[in-house]
Amino acid sequence: MLVLFKSVSRYVVSGILNHQYSRCFSLLHFNFKERRQFRRLNIQARVNLSHAIKVAHMYNPGESPILYKTIGQLLSEAVAIWPERTCIVSIPQNVRLTFTQILQRADSLAAGFKKLNLKKGDRLGIWGPNDLEWIVTFLAASRIGLIVVAINPAYQYDELVYCLQKVDVKAIVSPEKFKTQNYPKMLLAAKKVCPTLEHIIIYSPDHVTGTHRFAEVEVSATKAEVDAINAEQDKISCHDECTIQFTSGSTGRSKATILSHLSLVNNSKESARRANITIENKICLNMPLYHAFGMVMGQLLVFHTGNTLVIEEHSFDPVKTLKTIAQEKCAITYGTPTMWVNLIEAQQRLQLPIDSLQAGITGGAPASSELFKRIRDVLGFNDIMSIYGLTETTAIVFQSIRGEDKYLTETTVGHLANHTETMIVDENGVTVPFGKPGELWIRAYSTMLGYWDDEENTKKTLTKDGWLKTGDQFVLQENGYAIVVGRLKDMIIRGGENIFPKEIEDFLMTHPKVIQAQIIGAYDKVYGEELCACIQLRDSAKMIKEELIDYCKGKIAHFKIPRYVQFVNEYPKTNTGKIQKFRLREQMEDSNVIPKTPKLS
Repeated sequence: MLVLFKSVSRYVVSGILNHQYSRCFSLLHFNFKERRQFRRLNIQARVNLSHAIKVAHMYNPGESPILYKTIGQLLSEAVAIWPERTCIVSIPQNVRLTFTQILQRADSLAAGFKKLNLKKGDRLGIWGPNDLEWIVTFLAASRIGLIVVAINPAYQYDELVYCLQKVDVKAIVSPEKFKTQNYPKMLLAAKKVCPTLEHIIIYSPDHVTGTHRFAEVEVSATKAEVDAINAEQDKISCHDECTIQFTSGSTGRSKATILSHLSLVNNSKESARRANITIENKICLNMPLYHAFGMVMGQLLVFHTGNTLVIEEHSFDPVKTLKTIAQEKCAITYGTPTMWVNLIEAQQRLQLPIDSLQAGITGGAPASSELFKRIRDVLGFNDIMSIYGLTETTAIVFQSIRGEDKYLTETTVGHLANHTETMIVDENGVTVPFGKPGELWIRAYSTMLGYWDDEENTKKTLTKDGWLKTGDQFVLQENGYAIVVGRLKDMIIRGGENIFPKEIEDFLMTHPKVIQAQIIGAYDKVYGEELCACIQLRDSAKMIKEELIDYCKGKIAHFKIPRYVQFVNEYPKTNTGKIQKFRLREQMEDSNVIPKTPKLS
């Protein structure tokens, strides 16, 4: 083993930093514990050498060990520790459940699923907003090894059918309605074209013809059948598939990302530790449960900490969020940058008593320094933290450390997560020096298992030796903190100059009248692309294009000054609050604000 260790070290010293040696490890017939120890030693040796030659490659071993547990086991342990504490509060449903009650309902529903002949590995869809039934269903599925397929509640019929067919969903749980959505009608139509879909389970007061009633499935099993669920927990591995999350699909069909119990259990644990969330801290959840952020930092986090999760509304409502924080004395809440802007605007109008709020976490898109300052000023708390991750990394790769210097919080996306290895590479996959931009690659327990039934895209994203290519341009610092430069696909090339929109957006938001700024590319026959700034002003503020252009002169390079400026009231967004730049560009082209991109003949 020592000989092999020295051999690997020589490979690193000689400059072969693409980790081809990892392929050799599979030939070693060590037991699992030895392989893990061996890999850890070699990762650390490689990272130490990387630091010695100042290349942007780092491994964070973490302060506590990885938990090799399933979500079902995590739930059992939480109930044993905090049986009578309130676990979940649903404000719109006026329901409060203790940890014991959550487990009882989950196991009753799990036993009901088994009576419908659902077996380990079957795909169970959940299609609905933030309801208590979402959480109970997810936990029930986890207790018997079903794979939860999380479906955006705003999806329409064609999008729904794509999801059901893509992963061969066998059963699905849904409410009767939400906003304008008639879920049973679409599901019954979908069943005719989705041969694997056997069971439609609807939670509603009344029975819907052609479906199962959720409440009846939940009470269909005998006490012995329910009790048997707990005895089956050792039949599920932490390495098993736990959930399938669909990517946003902004440039094509959504990909079905597979995440394990291991990644969900540990990322929820690590996020709680970083944010220093304790048993006394109620969380106001306004992120959607179908999204990895809401799943990890919402429903699963509380099973590590024993605190209470409060659902403020079926979907995000800034006024309801603030009222819930005031009513329930919540200490923690979340949001994308756009959601935080909405909360700021609502609080400026309402001035609600939200002094219980101690900390917040922003994620889903990079936030500017100006936004952090406005959150502190208006919402009245200091600990606003960042989180960066992808669906493919179980929501978290970098995260702020609560109590760190404000400069770090405002200028980076946080510190590298525990038990995570990262490097920044150029277009040839060669590691760049610290402080230089390149593509972020990640290797950790938290990376996806792959895309369901999509070997081509899995191979494009995951290398043979386990690196996940994020597609994000990053700068890694020697202290373990990182800066997002931008999405590689969002980069604008103007006359040979590579421009990342985020830099200009952050600058424009320093103008006192600007509350949000989005930069998109516009076709130009001379330079290839020009910049268009889509600006959202503060309430009652007025501005003309020339004022914004004058503000830029002498402060940013001339080629970064937008040629086109459009003032907007809102941006096209996904359900999770992410701004869809491709749709924003379409809107600007359709309204003749910018030239239309010529179609290829």
